[in-house]
Amino acid sequence: MRRVAFVAVLSSERTLALVPDESPGRPARWVLPSGSARATEPYRDAAMRILHNVVGTMPTRGGTIEGCRWAQVPVPVGESRREAHVFIFRLMVAGDLPKRLPGRGSVRWVGPDQWPELCTRCDLPDVDVLLTGYLEGWIPDGRITLGP
Repeated sequence: MRRVAFVAVLSSERTLALVPDESPGRPARWVLPSGSARATEPYRDAAMRILHNVVGTMPTRGGTIEGCRWAQVPVPVGESRREAHVFIFRLMVAGDLPKRLPGRGSVRWVGPDQWPELCTRCDLPDVDVLLTGYLEGWIPDGRITLGP
């Protein structure tokens, strides 16, 4: 099973950082920063490692909500088994948003109106609801299941 940690970096202007997808053989697209969690590595530790790789030493504040997309059983034909967790961080930088992030280069900042499209590209149902609920304060702390 593939264990994936996604990092949602939000600005104080309520925009979300997307990075270029550098997967070989895939068309160019913008996605949430992500990476695989090692076999015994907790998802939160993987998210912190990915966050550091993306923003370097830029100051961030972590949220207390974790979106979980549990592995499907049985696995649909032609797909691999994957479990994904989404962690939300706030970028604590005042002023203009960076056009490049220290660890990932180019960055695109998108507002809430573009978040539903992000769900389909990352195969993370309800991630737009998770982000909106986090910003508006109506999702409780803890783990939240994403999708069916």
